[in-house]
Amino acid sequence: MSGDTTTETEYHLREALQHLSEAQDGDLRKTNAVVIEEVSNTVSTVLREYTRDK
Repeated sequence: MSGDTTTETEYHLREALQHLSEAQDGDLRKTNAVVIEEVSNTVSTVLREYTRDK
């Protein structure tokens, strides 16, 4: 992966986490909240691995 692509990927992952966090704070049904938490955990894991690999 090129440096620009890596930076762009990290940006988009962080943006996704921000949107998920905002959605969790909103009015959601419990099912949606569970899915958002799972996706958030997955994206967080990807970011941790990405940071560790740097």
